[in-house]
Amino acid sequence: MVAANGAAERQESGHPETKWELSPRFARFAFRTNKGVAIFEPPGRVRYLQTIWVAMRTWNKRDSGTDSQIVLIVHEEAPRDSASDIVHHTFASTSQDDQEKGQANLYDFEPDPSPLMDAYLSDSSIRVAIRGSDMWRPEVIAVWGVGPVRWLDAREETAVPLGIETDIETVLSTDKGEGNVSIGIRRAYVAYGDMPIQRLLMVMRTEDYKNAGTDSPIQLRIEVPGGSTTVYDIPDTPQKEQERGQANLYFVPVTSPFTWDDLDSGGSVTLRIGGSDMWLPDSFFLFGLDEASDRPRNMVPLVSEPEWLHGKMSQDPAEDDKEGFVELPLAPLPF
Repeated sequence: MVAANGAAERQESGHPETKWELSPRFARFAFRTNKGVAIFEPPGRVRYLQTIWVAMRTWNKRDSGTDSQIVLIVHEEAPRDSASDIVHHTFASTSQDDQEKGQANLYDFEPDPSPLMDAYLSDSSIRVAIRGSDMWRPEVIAVWGVGPVRWLDAREETAVPLGIETDIETVLSTDKGEGNVSIGIRRAYVAYGDMPIQRLLMVMRTEDYKNAGTDSPIQLRIEVPGGSTTVYDIPDTPQKEQERGQANLYFVPVTSPFTWDDLDSGGSVTLRIGGSDMWLPDSFFLFGLDEASDRPRNMVPLVSEPEWLHGKMSQDPAEDDKEGFVELPLAPLPF
């Protein structure tokens, strides 16, 4: 029940360690136990996240890349009395072209302490900073976590959006004459399955193995029952497309809006390789966005593959018995 003053009225259930509460903001139920938050928690609350993922793409403009280190900071907000930084992570150098002009990057790490859970975030909670005066121009930064769908049950995991910024104009540098030391990454919220998807965010990373990269074309195909089909052939961009150890980030237009529920009712998400030059992904994520062009506020996970489990992709049957075709499992919703 919601009290007349808008506050959430709590009721004891039959279990002595369990409470139900109604979020006053969106009137969603939250199920709490003495161990923390489980399902349908209030908006802004971070669940049980075992890993944090950060995707970024640098503008393809002169002097946009940097050799300075980049830092992710996550600050916990009220209602806790002792709000503090719960994540303060400096990204190390990797096999990727880290923060190079026109390139995408995808990083993952375990929060310390791990797992990250039971924290409240707002639009000012997530920041990305730079450690140095070598100026950086980020274009896109997206942050999400991966954790169990059900409380403390690791058998089924999914991606939980935390924040995103697109078409970033802020320049980062410790030199005050060039830019700001940090930028805020506004919150992104998990949408329900009936949200119309206006655009897609597709992020992938290729394994850092010999011959893992490919020059063969890659196609994403989404089909929904009784609806239109979205087909996206990955184009040539300034990024190093599907090269060994590299990450790629794409915004994918949709033919017409569809929903997670549509996919759950007989739809499909497939990847196809158009040649025999074998490709071996390392990880793959696909999100539905609520905006066709502007910065999204709500996101829904469609594919969550922190670890690629489908083997090599190739039209050569000696390398891939699926002959270059993979139907990806639909990511569960995190509530």
